[in-house]
Amino acid sequence: MSDKFKAIVIDNQNEKFTRDIKEIEKNQLKDGNVLVKVDYSSLNYKDALILNDGGKIVRKFPFVPGIDFAGTVVESEESKFAKDDKVILTGFRVGEAFFGGFSQYAKVDSNFLIKIPKDLDTHKAMMLGTAGFTALLCSFAVKAKEELLLGEKVKDVLVTGATGGVGSIADIGCGNTGFSGRDGTNRTAAGHISPHNKSLDTDSGTLAQQTYTGSALT
Repeated sequence: MSDKFKAIVIDNQNEKFTRDIKEIEKNQLKDGNVLVKVDYSSLNYKDALILNDGGKIVRKFPFVPGIDFAGTVVESEESKFAKDDKVILTGFRVGEAFFGGFSQYAKVDSNFLIKIPKDLDTHKAMMLGTAGFTALLCSFAVKAKEELLLGEKVKDVLVTGATGGVGSIADIGCGNTGFSGRDGTNRTAAGHISPHNKSLDTDSGTLAQQTYTGSALT
């Protein structure tokens, strides 16, 4: 790889916030022990906050944002990853405290990475991204509740914010798992649409009848 590459760099000097695509050098990537060529990254709500003005999240400048990415290992100081491994990163404060994925290359702690499953590639991984990962955890949690705790079929699952990144995929995930998704924000859902004041009715008493067996509050 070249010692220079492009990245989105945000800065805040003398209370003047800037956001530019800049050329940076490999030696500026000081975090971690695995160097990854970034193939794809997704744009998350937290990214939008950071790109706007730092979002009171980023504390050091200049900084490379991007809270997730998928790519190919270029160099590794850790034996569990080798050159050309395909990897995914979501979370671990990358893009907040550590340089992130809005760059052609990223260097991160090996404990932050997982290898991409055989049925996925880097493009598909970031089509789901952090939002998809979070949404599927919601779906799996409801499924675990059904199988381990209830001993009976989960029927209606309340999904709030069902047109957002997490909510829309949670809705699909619940539908594919056999649950009936009900959107609590009066927007399209896989199952039914419930008016907001009905979905989250707080006036019916403390011991009102249960309406939903599970929820994904996004």
